[in-house]
Amino acid sequence: MTSVKKTQRTYRSPVREEAARRTREVVVEAAGEVFVHEGYSGATIEQIAARAGVSRQTVFGVGGKAQLFAFARRRAAEGGSVSANDEGFRRILAIRDARRLLEEFAAFTAAISQRLGPLQRVLEQAAGSDPELAQLLETAQEELLECARGVLAAAAATGSLRREVPHEVAADILWLQIQPANYRRLVEERGWSHRAFEQWHAAAMITALLEPGGAG
Repeated sequence: MTSVKKTQRTYRSPVREEAARRTREVVVEAAGEVFVHEGYSGATIEQIAARAGVSRQTVFGVGGKAQLFAFARRRAAEGGSVSANDEGFRRILAIRDARRLLEEFAAFTAAISQRLGPLQRVLEQAAGSDPELAQLLETAQEELLECARGVLAAAAATGSLRREVPHEVAADILWLQIQPANYRRLVEERGWSHRAFEQWHAAAMITALLEPGGAG
């Protein structure tokens, strides 16, 4: 007798997949709000579940506490990130005028700092006591430094960088300049407007990195 193997078909329901996606978004959004209001150590899965209107099991289905924080931080960064595969960042790197490049980069990073600011503060506070968040913070700082190096390489190609500033020093200056904490201190704590911060942000970069009157 010839045996016939039956091929199992995986059933996919677009309706269920969409519902799962929406639930995930609700949970991640709720997690971000709880982390901002309660801090990392004070936030609990129960609080996140209550804010999202779902069960604890549903929250755990999205991720554990550290995963939820990483997801919330990634969600806050939507609309732009300082990574080589971000279309907006690549567009900035393609600008051939050094002054305009830094102005666009200042606006780009100011917007990211605005979105990430509250969660970034939680991350910095919690990294000292939580190994997973310490790793997340370290990775974020490495991304910022690589970002700074990429922008400097693009600006250097225009021949407009200050000759007396070593390249690695210039990278460190730019890395420090784009720290989200700068936005938090000047806008949230000192009351600057977003526009005022953005203008200062660009002027500080240009003054520190470009030759006087420097443009590509």
